[in-house]
Amino acid sequence: MANPSLSAFLATTKEQYLSAVRDGTASEWVVVMGNEAGDLDSLASSFGYARFHSVTRDTQKVVALSQTPRTDLHLRAENIYALEQSRIDHSCKELLCIDDIPQTQSKRFPSTQFALVDHNRILPRYTENNPDARVIAIVDHHEDEGHHKDTADPRIVAVPTGSCTSLVAKLFKEKCPDRMTPELAGLLLSGILIDTSGLKPGGKAELADREAAAFLVPIAAQSRDQSFVRMAHAEDEGPMLDIASLTNILQEKKGSISHLSTYDLLRRDYKEYSLTPHWSSSGSILVGLATVPKGLKSWIPGDEEFWSQAEKWMDERCLTVLGILTTFRSRKGKHKREILFIIREGDGKDELASRLWKGLEESEELRVKKKKLEKYESKRTDQDESRKRVYKQGNASATRKAIAPLVKRIIEET
Repeated sequence: MANPSLSAFLATTKEQYLSAVRDGTASEWVVVMGNEAGDLDSLASSFGYARFHSVTRDTQKVVALSQTPRTDLHLRAENIYALEQSRIDHSCKELLCIDDIPQTQSKRFPSTQFALVDHNRILPRYTENNPDARVIAIVDHHEDEGHHKDTADPRIVAVPTGSCTSLVAKLFKEKCPDRMTPELAGLLLSGILIDTSGLKPGGKAELADREAAAFLVPIAAQSRDQSFVRMAHAEDEGPMLDIASLTNILQEKKGSISHLSTYDLLRRDYKEYSLTPHWSSSGSILVGLATVPKGLKSWIPGDEEFWSQAEKWMDERCLTVLGILTTFRSRKGKHKREILFIIREGDGKDELASRLWKGLEESEELRVKKKKLEKYESKRTDQDESRKRVYKQGNASATRKAIAPLVKRIIEET
């Protein structure tokens, strides 16, 4: 098919890629992947860029890879909903997930060519024992870490932009608008809406997001199978999109987390960073940042296993530092954010804690205020506040996109 459906494209390329892995020819393939947090922006952008790459460089083999394990896909209800609207089965059998790829004894990833969307630095797991690994394309809206400048083409790092899907949509609009399908347009549009609160004025939406939405809306509206498409009252107007309803559904799905355990919440929206402390000669440390749409006061007292589950996650990921970044609304509807950092016991703990607390507290962007840990406990505990600290963010607009670079600077720069 000249212009296959999104579902058919994903299923076919997945099957062909896994066959190439078994045959030892996967190095011929370009692997497109979003960041490891696996949000809708990353997922939709990876599908979209893989499709774009396939139609603009049709001599190359390309596949989209989800860094989220298949067993964890259910943790994001908004993703499942958006995928179903794009005719992808709720089981997500069409998706290529990281745990679908067979592990080799050398643990070397089977491919050597990568395209990164929604992040701009490849993780070590893809380059370890893989000397020919190279990043051939980047499309992102996070702070530029300055890597892969000699190999990535295109190398698009557009800050500020509300959603990476907007940048992918722009590529289609400029290069091959006729190859955008209604299902893919709806998925990319969903990524924009959930990242910009429905293109809310004064919010995160930038000009690129609004232009991308204007391109995608009429195409997405051609699919009458999508529940957010409604017919206009006038016969000559054709189908229309109910943007407000779609945004509300996505946000409601995203906030449906009451059934998830602490362990689920920590891995649901998670990113990991390998950082090298500038004051130490002991090598790099791993820092994990989990974003959770739930306040600590309504979370920690209601879960007796909160601290043990947090320690379990740190042990599994071999983390030296875990940051839990909460985002929620107060009873009066005011948007708030908190930060809880946990530092693993061990050599250098005191120096790391001292520098991290100082750097966070001096941040003019975050404007944090230290809170007593006991305020978040239903009963007295023996938590060590020298390696655990809670902050209220004065700037509730500062997300992980701001906190991650700050933590990196605190740890790596003098």
